[in-house]
Amino acid sequence: MSTLRQTGGVSGYPSRAESPHDWIENSHASTALSYADGLSKAIRDPGERRTVVAIVGDGALTGGMCWEALNNISVAQLPVVIVVNDNGRSYAPTIGAFAQHLARAPAAPGIRARARQREAQPPSGAGRGAAFLRGAARYEARHEGHAAPQGMFEDLGLKYVGPVDGHDVAAVEHALRLARGFNGPVIVHAVTRKGYGYPPAENDQTDQMHQSRGFDPATGSADGDRGPDLTGVFSDELLRIADTRDDVVAITAAMCEPTGLGPFARRYPDRFYDVGIAEQHAVTSAAGMATGGLHPVVAIYATFLNRAFDQVLLDVALHRLPVTFVLDRAGLTGDDGPSHNGMWDLAILGVVPGLRIAAPRDETTLRMALDEAIEDDAGPTVVRFPKTPLGHDLPPIRQIGGVDVLAEPDVDASVDVLVVSIGPLAYEVLDAAARVREAGFTVRVVDPRWVKPIPVSWRIWRGPPVWSCTVEDGVVASGVGARVAQALRVSGIDIPNS
Repeated sequence: MSTLRQTGGVSGYPSRAESPHDWIENSHASTALSYADGLSKAIRDPGERRTVVAIVGDGALTGGMCWEALNNISVAQLPVVIVVNDNGRSYAPTIGAFAQHLARAPAAPGIRARARQREAQPPSGAGRGAAFLRGAARYEARHEGHAAPQGMFEDLGLKYVGPVDGHDVAAVEHALRLARGFNGPVIVHAVTRKGYGYPPAENDQTDQMHQSRGFDPATGSADGDRGPDLTGVFSDELLRIADTRDDVVAITAAMCEPTGLGPFARRYPDRFYDVGIAEQHAVTSAAGMATGGLHPVVAIYATFLNRAFDQVLLDVALHRLPVTFVLDRAGLTGDDGPSHNGMWDLAILGVVPGLRIAAPRDETTLRMALDEAIEDDAGPTVVRFPKTPLGHDLPPIRQIGGVDVLAEPDVDASVDVLVVSIGPLAYEVLDAAARVREAGFTVRVVDPRWVKPIPVSWRIWRGPPVWSCTVEDGVVASGVGARVAQALRVSGIDIPNS
């Protein structure tokens, strides 16, 4: 575990390369039940009834895919055991009617309290066997060997076992055996406490433990305080805007604190909406708000917007609605793992008609981009930025047709190399440009800030340069570079080495 989330070390999420028990490695929530539904159908054998077990959190059950899967699992009536780990949280406390329903689930006296208050150290050694027998006896006494009736799940055709004290190993094992015996779809409702047994984790309300690379065992203080970042700048600027515009509302998909919306939620609780792990609903709900005259700001990790592309395209952009999407963790995210890399947004969103995309490079340009995006009532806008630490401002030397010039030999000089820098990669680009100059070439570095649509002024290519390139934290296909090359061809500008 000392190598957790480090190069060559242990992944922070399930990884099939690490263990045969990691069946899937997509760390986006709410997918397990659909996998289980498909797997149960694939291994169906009349001569051998094999049970598929899926574990989901109550937070994951705020996602629509879970209910689409339940709708089909119930009809198929194959042996699928669904363990609901009910700890009342995902990143943040679980919200919504279903969480309230689970909280009202009938339970033997004290079971929910014991799950949250029992001592940290479970029985060990020789005492474990006796504990198992005692737990099994207690469970039999409570449920008499049958699944407890539970309205909503029973109506869907699902048996229900629970609530079970998820920290009572004997009770959980017995519940699982009982569920397997039904030979059909069963819900096992296990009540647990997140971080159970380790007080710093149990008491953590900031979710720092969720993605920490390491921490002090004595205090629970997590590593990774990288100082100011662009998320904090966004958070501060959104508050400033909201103070002057009461039509601005904020939406998150169970990621309030990580996306920087915490301060907004605390200052304007009536203008803040956490929809749970439901990105599709978040986007179309925002469309409804915009239709009603509000300007929603949907703050979401770039990787999670992939899940709501159809809603961005058809529910927002088709209607030319003024919704601003703020994409945190855009680009490569390193130790977050492959499923969290936010490097597809520039390509995916590039095909959405009428959508404008800003890629600010520093604090000043982020504040400007957010202001400009929220002021735009003609259609949807996107402001995207990475999770890298906040660097110093990079003021432009001048502007050409709205494009910032960050470095050049002379105002009117033609250059050997022209570099179009996208977002905070400007710091690395300027360092590279200095080495290019040391090698004896002239270079101009420009930053369009708004990368869709591509700026219409092509005076930056005057000369034209011998070489040109774009530097972006995305994919080659359909990225900013591809759109620049296409625009150059349409404009009749021929740069062979671009």
